[in-house]
Amino acid sequence: MSSGNGTTSSAGIMAATIAQIRAYCPLLGGRVSGAADFRLGLEAYNTAPTALPYTYVIPLGSEADGPGSMTGIYEHLRITMGIVVEFSATADRRGQQAAMDAEAMEVCLNSAILNWEPIPCLTQNRQGYWLAGGRFLDLDRARLFYQWEYALNTILTDAEGWHPDSVPLTGIELDMWHTPPQPFPEFPPAVITEIDTVNDQAPPKQPWPPGPFIMPAKEGS
Repeated sequence: MSSGNGTTSSAGIMAATIAQIRAYCPLLGGRVSGAADFRLGLEAYNTAPTALPYTYVIPLGSEADGPGSMTGIYEHLRITMGIVVEFSATADRRGQQAAMDAEAMEVCLNSAILNWEPIPCLTQNRQGYWLAGGRFLDLDRARLFYQWEYALNTILTDAEGWHPDSVPLTGIELDMWHTPPQPFPEFPPAVITEIDTVNDQAPPKQPWPPGPFIMPAKEGS
């Protein structure tokens, strides 16, 4: 996944998304956490948040379209994050009021993360989150859970893959000929110099050979 800064994991995306929603979705009052808290909230009421609505950011997965190249990796990748909001339904056990609150929450979430890029240079053309869908999850006459799904389009390349050990570059030899180029080895280079890439030293001031190279005279001249 091409990111420009080496940070492409779901954990990095999720942490940035949580912080963004906390800062820019006022309907939640900063009540945003990750997937572990969501599971606890579903299992038991004594671990559920006391103040609602409450939001959980969950990585839903990713989809790729294959290598796309015969000689390397170039995959279009879609990363989807789930934004699950827990609404209170105690005052209206049918969930009607909670469902109406979901409409306002969608507007608030869109204003917070729609077209926002969680990690710089992560997505294609710097396009941020786009809304991939939404769905009702559960209603237990006390709480209503609704999930919005936001996606990111990025690219996975060879740069993110495994790289075998290579021979270290210890120096560069620079050979220069007179113009027009002369055939080798009949006519050696006019100047040969070496650049040390290990010690980061400046090129030598006196290249080899030390004197000017004299072109041999052509026959009949």
